Amino acid sequence: MDYGFWSLIPPIVAIGLAFLTKRVLLSLFAGILSGALIVTHGNIIDAFVKIIKLMWDNLEFSNFKSFESFNDSWNLFILLFLIILGIMVALISRAGGALAYGNWASKKINSKKGASLSTFLLGILIFLDDYFNSLTVGTVMKPVTDKHNISRAKLAYIIDSTAAPICIIAPISSWVAEVISQLTQSGVGTGELSNFNPYNVFLSSIFFNSYAILTIFMVILISVKKFDFGPMYEHEYNAEFNNDLFNGNKDASNEVEMDVIPGKNGKVIDLVLPVLVLIISIISFMLYTGDFVLFGGENNLAVAFENMNSAFALFWGGLISLIFTIIYFLIRKTINFKEFGSLSYKGFKMMLPAIKILIFAWTIGSIIRNDLQTGEYIVSLASDNFPIEIMPALFFIISGIVSFSTGTSWGTFGILIPIAIPMALHTGRLDLIIPMVSGVLSGAIYGDHASPISDTTILSSTGAGCHHIDHVQTQFPYATTVAIISFTGFLIVGFLAKFGLLIAGSISLIFGFITLYFAVKILHIKTEKKYSKNISK
Repeated sequence: MDYGFWSLIPPIVAIGLAFLTKRVLLSLFAGILSGALIVTHGNIIDAFVKIIKLMWDNLEFSNFKSFESFNDSWNLFILLFLIILGIMVALISRAGGALAYGNWASKKINSKKGASLSTFLLGILIFLDDYFNSLTVGTVMKPVTDKHNISRAKLAYIIDSTAAPICIIAPISSWVAEVISQLTQSGVGTGELSNFNPYNVFLSSIFFNSYAILTIFMVILISVKKFDFGPMYEHEYNAEFNNDLFNGNKDASNEVEMDVIPGKNGKVIDLVLPVLVLIISIISFMLYTGDFVLFGGENNLAVAFENMNSAFALFWGGLISLIFTIIYFLIRKTINFKEFGSLSYKGFKMMLPAIKILIFAWTIGSIIRNDLQTGEYIVSLASDNFPIEIMPALFFIISGIVSFSTGTSWGTFGILIPIAIPMALHTGRLDLIIPMVSGVLSGAIYGDHASPISDTTILSSTGAGCHHIDHVQTQFPYATTVAIISFTGFLIVGFLAKFGLLIAGSISLIFGFITLYFAVKILHIKTEKKYSKNISK
């Protein structure tokens, strides 16, 4: 059934209420209910039955029928991984590893700039998966950024900006597998596109992914120059001069007091070793699920990462790491066996807000994507009478809108990549396939960043211990500034592609770096003047 404009109602309700009320779960449920009522034609009983069924399906409990089907439980694996990570954080905190690292880092990092850049660099290093990135970086760096009076909203922004943007331009990550899968299903590497290799198309798209590249540049720029603007300026001002890291919203933040008393004999290795084992375990399971040759499979490294099951790898890698951490701390005698029950509960409790929001976000996503087909409706609104040269920029806009409305970048890939590839074939401009794919990927990251119902946005605010809507409101102006410049860059690429993609991409990036620098500087100056006037009054 074609719901037309009605398909836009659930995301509008959820996003609008989230901004107005700052109550995320209530807003998401209102969006879910409105969508269910539309699908069931206003029947309230059928609507609630629909909601319960969707939540059950998203939790994937039906996959317990066999071990093989359980291994395909993507959402359930993600939730279990969050619980495992929460327990590991509680154990590491109790053992004194986090405190020891914080004390060590405090001696090594002696400035606000250093704390910001260190957080940024850690985010760069953990490029395998955005979920893992968001939660790990926040957990490790909170003590350091707190000491240097960096607001939790700024920490959430740095985390979010070094999660998805890094994953989408890294040659190896859980995101690579999804993009390559969509490219393969869209015919890349076969027929008229037999000269194109899906993995090489992805690698080539990195150069044109202006939003991800400029977002990373912006994090460095703001960390070094302190060019904050918009609502973030107030958060940073209160953190630095009023010692208020939450801008008055600590009670509403995602910060959960675990009541974990750190051990006195903790060492830096008590944090570094479990995290290192976690990274190695996850990479190993990624390669195992990708049938890597060293694990008895037939695929080389690149092909293995193309075919991996990242959710499976996160869960089993996390479980192995948790078992290792327990044994390690028992041997070290930093934790006794009796404490594991209470620490596990506290770790679960820490992740519970994120789990609840994720379940609601997945539920509204299911209605929007599968029942109302909001993405397809948004795509249909765009006329096909535009010149081919603006298609990379047009796909960037559409992708951003779809991702913002649905809260999922991966879902956006699934909707738009199968449209972009045939469109390039139809027009005969095969040279624009890579820029058009980049437009889809780049726009999806922007929408994912800007949307309050995005899972990565939710996990970034959770990892930073920041009130979720504070993170959304402070990040939105930053993300949108980069998006506007990225849109112009895609226009440049589209019109200059006939002179060569290398030339077009280079000019686009140079334009982006220069324009972003001056735009951020001007916005900072204007915000500073406006805020100074308000303080003086």
